[in-house]
Amino acid sequence: MLDSVKNIRAVDRKGMMSLIGKMPDHLSEGLRRGRRTGLSKFTSKNIVICGMGGSAIGGDLLKAWLTDSCAIPCEVIRSYAVPSYVGKDSLVIVASYSGNTEESLCMLEDARKKRSKIVSISSGGKLADVASASSIPHARIPTGLPPRATIGYMFGAMVGVVERVGAAKPDKQVEESERILAKISELCGPAVPTLDNPAKKIAHEMFGRIPVIVGHGASAPVAKRWANQLNENAKCLAFSSELPEMDHNEIVGYSSDPRGKGFSIVFLDKDAGEERMTDRIEATIDIVRCHAQAHSIESSGSSPMSRMLSLVMLGDYVSVYTAVLNKVDPSSTEPIERLKTILSKK
Repeated sequence: MLDSVKNIRAVDRKGMMSLIGKMPDHLSEGLRRGRRTGLSKFTSKNIVICGMGGSAIGGDLLKAWLTDSCAIPCEVIRSYAVPSYVGKDSLVIVASYSGNTEESLCMLEDARKKRSKIVSISSGGKLADVASASSIPHARIPTGLPPRATIGYMFGAMVGVVERVGAAKPDKQVEESERILAKISELCGPAVPTLDNPAKKIAHEMFGRIPVIVGHGASAPVAKRWANQLNENAKCLAFSSELPEMDHNEIVGYSSDPRGKGFSIVFLDKDAGEERMTDRIEATIDIVRCHAQAHSIESSGSSPMSRMLSLVMLGDYVSVYTAVLNKVDPSSTEPIERLKTILSKK
């Protein structure tokens, strides 16, 4: 099934696979647009990223990337209001791809009341209108894409924003990330046979089981991204977890419950952390293999950004190949649209 480009295209009719392959270009263009927001240097007490779904995951990645390079606390908020600590010394980044996400618009208004330093990111919509009317710096990204396929634009724009205000310096990390992502696109493309294609191999290994993606440190938000992409693209149940916390609860269930045979546990970046974390992951794999399928996947690159984004792109490919195996259109998200329709009438 996965070694036929014709079969893949028959399922992926709207071209989600091709959008994944454009991530390196989206990253560089997003960075450029974030840098063009006209923001001046600003010393903030905290950075707060407001968004939902595919627009918020870029914030999760930014927070992970900033952890080791920025002394300013950074949080991602998925809600209708910003936290009480947000004030005039806060940098608030409001992200909504459509520009019409109700939660994001509510958080924007809340941040305005608190007189925070605000920048917004969208492809248009009400968010862009409010930004224009209120002289809020705005990074406009291209329209017409599924929000989850804009991770390169969103993350790149956020990096450009924090660089612009002086909170971080990406240096050569973006350039390295672009090169690494281009290589992954070559390795994981639909024309590459399963034998040589890591994304197709992983999709086959997980097929028929419920995936649980486990990250640690900077790979923790990547694990969430994998699970979300499998949910939306492959239309399957998938969950994420994080080490070392997993070893204080979930490990007991996987090692004791026979139903664990129905799970495929993927550990991200086993060798990227401290030696103690590598030892922990190896020991955890040995224990959960009593019942569940378990294996590990490594990142690519030398910088924190490239390692993180390489796993994001790999997971995106895996999700579409899993959609092909499940024979479902990866672009469709009918339940989400149905929910929006119901809520719009209340």
